[in-house]
Amino acid sequence: MKSEALWLVVTKSRPLPGCEIDMDGCEFYFADAFVSIDRNRGVDSIPSAIDKVKIALLEDRLELAEVIQCVKFLPEDWVDQTESDESLHDLAIRASEIDDVVFSSFRSEEIQALYHYKYIVQESEE
Repeated sequence: MKSEALWLVVTKSRPLPGCEIDMDGCEFYFADAFVSIDRNRGVDSIPSAIDKVKIALLEDRLELAEVIQCVKFLPEDWVDQTESDESLHDLAIRASEIDDVVFSSFRSEEIQALYHYKYIVQESEE
């Protein structure tokens, strides 16, 4: 059994001085971040995932302003109907393979307003 769990953290970030992302001059940028966390972290999994994302954003000169959503990512529970270059599933696979934070492309506030996340909640067979 794989010892890592994959988490999806939907972020709202503010560009810092020196940030090279410049879409439309909006105050915030949004992105989906995939991050692997050791399953043994238990209740510390969510804070650990958010901390890893926060550090990765700072490396890109972005400040985490808000976590919109933080959920364990199980591919079978997600339907991806976006028209982006990489699907949520592609990003998740890459994050698992490189064991690092992987971001979707960053979205403006206007585009984020059009996003709707949909996943299926079902009872575990464990």
